[in-house]
Amino acid sequence: MANLLSVTSIFSYVGYIFIAILVLLLMVLIHELGHYVAGKILKFKINEFSVGFGPKIFQKTKKNGEKVSLRVFPLGGYCAFEGEDEEGNSSVDAFNNQKPWKRLIVLFSGAFFNLLSGILFSFILLVSCGYDYVQVDKVRNDSMNYGYFQKGDVVIGVEGHKIDFVKDDYFTSLITVEVKEKFEINRDILNCYDSSFTEDGKTHYINREMLSFNILRDGKKLTTNAYVNVVYDAKGQCTGWTLFNTNEDNKEFSVSAYEYSFTEALTQAVPFTFKWAWKVLVIFGELITGQLTIKAIGGPVTTINQIASMTQTSFASLLILLPVIAINLAVFNLLPIPALDGFQMIFVAIEWIRKKPVKRSVVNLINNIGLIVLLGFVVVIDILQFAL
Repeated sequence: MANLLSVTSIFSYVGYIFIAILVLLLMVLIHELGHYVAGKILKFKINEFSVGFGPKIFQKTKKNGEKVSLRVFPLGGYCAFEGEDEEGNSSVDAFNNQKPWKRLIVLFSGAFFNLLSGILFSFILLVSCGYDYVQVDKVRNDSMNYGYFQKGDVVIGVEGHKIDFVKDDYFTSLITVEVKEKFEINRDILNCYDSSFTEDGKTHYINREMLSFNILRDGKKLTTNAYVNVVYDAKGQCTGWTLFNTNEDNKEFSVSAYEYSFTEALTQAVPFTFKWAWKVLVIFGELITGQLTIKAIGGPVTTINQIASMTQTSFASLLILLPVIAINLAVFNLLPIPALDGFQMIFVAIEWIRKKPVKRSVVNLINNIGLIVLLGFVVVIDILQFAL
């Protein structure tokens, strides 16, 4: 029976891996579709639209000569324009013979489509699951916070600090910071405490402390004081906190993620998306300055594994990942890194300013070296994710 369960678990996880690959393929398809649509509108000649790299699995040639392909390795894709990497191509249809402003639009459109999809995925997330704020679901009359919180209250801040996922200031993390700052040590806990409990042979002591919470109640912003049970060990060191009467019973009070109304989600999807875009840039800056280690990021293999793991946990986790991945792709592709769209846009802009293109051989050399370095970097960080 144990072996059968193991086999079932493996097949189940393989299914989640398959879903993860489909998600990544969707993101790539959206990105390349951006290039394709912009190219078609601006009348660029497109030789091939491919999802994936390597040997082709499927290919269809349209009447206008365009090829649509599905290739073996699903971790990328491309939209191949006529003469895109060629120098000295005299054809009027060649990509590099098009006006610079047109090429900039085509290059930008991949990331732009990812950003648009990020807005759509953000709307779906906010209206179906919520993300940042929490709402009070239950507060019974035997709860220590009865009369302070009401069912339906939306918590938007703690002690005047607004919940802000860009700064990693979430509901629980803000309470933790405030508790640590105000009640970290209670040297007299053995002589004065509200209640206690025993766990793993150790006695823990609880003191009831009060914090202020910023809430929305019936559409109005209010501040309410509420109790937090601060947990201490025998040395008077704070070990945690809870909003419940005791750490064993959480039935008299509960909160959950606030699900936005249709109108709220519609109006907040764009700000939510741009906040995430800014968060991505902040993280990138922290990586450059050494505030974050390389372990904090991952390549496509890590991404697939993370999507599979979170999908296995809950469908809501997948809904969180969709806008995050889409926005990551949008921002990352606009960075001035060789092999990415942002790098190509810089050289097109230089050409537009100086009225003369940079030698294609130089651009291709830098691009190819950058591609090798980027692929090597991606492989290394994926290995580090599993090795460390």
